[in-house]
Amino acid sequence: MRMRRLTLWGVLISLGGLPGVGTAQVDDAPSLAGVIDIHAHVAPETSLLNYKRAFDAIEAAQIAHLYGMRGIVLKEHNTETASWAYLVSRMVPDIEVFGGIVLNKAVGGINPVAVESMALTRGGRGRVVYMPTNDAAARNPRSPTAVAVSRNGQLLPEVLEVLKIVAKYDLCLSTGHVSTEEALMVIRAAREAGVKKIYVQHPNHGGIVMSMAQMKEAVRIGALIEIVLSGEGFTGGGPKVINAENPVMDYGPQKLADIRALGPTNIVISTDLGQPGRVNYAQAFQMAMAVLAKSGFSQPEIDIMTKQNPARLLGLK
Repeated sequence: MRMRRLTLWGVLISLGGLPGVGTAQVDDAPSLAGVIDIHAHVAPETSLLNYKRAFDAIEAAQIAHLYGMRGIVLKEHNTETASWAYLVSRMVPDIEVFGGIVLNKAVGGINPVAVESMALTRGGRGRVVYMPTNDAAARNPRSPTAVAVSRNGQLLPEVLEVLKIVAKYDLCLSTGHVSTEEALMVIRAAREAGVKKIYVQHPNHGGIVMSMAQMKEAVRIGALIEIVLSGEGFTGGGPKVINAENPVMDYGPQKLADIRALGPTNIVISTDLGQPGRVNYAQAFQMAMAVLAKSGFSQPEIDIMTKQNPARLLGLK
């Protein structure tokens, strides 16, 4: 355990060397008490993927704990992370650590058995089921690993079976990287199946583009909209300081406009971070919360998006 703690401090010291990340920025930042990141990428990643992660699951939880966050959801595209969350929660106390399962080819695609196994993992740390992401057929129709959720305008029977299991165990459903039309189909079917916790995964980021009308429809039928703190639309590659003397973050006018149009009660903010060379999950929240406040959002509105809505999706009070 001593070695693990030393490793964490080494990671945090190294973060000070990243562009735009310094102790003054952290010291002056808002408190993260109660904040939950429902979209944190962590290692160990598989070499099947063509990208790396900066922190493993233990380090991610330690960082979140050190900065005073309430919780974190570990995400990995090719395996379930409920078992990781159970083990990490025993190693890093006083923080809520959860996992889930992404229905990509590596877990059998739309696999009801894998979803139920994740839900029944010891400790009850498996809370999120994601529709396909990297392998979504809507994005990679000719890929040998493509996973379809619909055919001829209808959801596949196995998708409906998965939704029944999500409802049975009161899990949270993410729409993943399916097409925007499929996402709306999934939300409608999920609600009919009794699923109560649904969010549209970054519908204005990462190649997924939902119109405002589609996002409003998703909200109307019972989903939250996820706004992430990384990638296109905010910074083109993760949060960055655009004024070193008085740190102000470039957090994307379009995403701020989307929050205003949809209303904070319908938004969940997450980081979608964990990539090398970027700020960590906690620092991203500190920066974003400062930007939101400067952009005219009240503290209760910020709390809804960063604390209350994530907690509700995970079944926390």
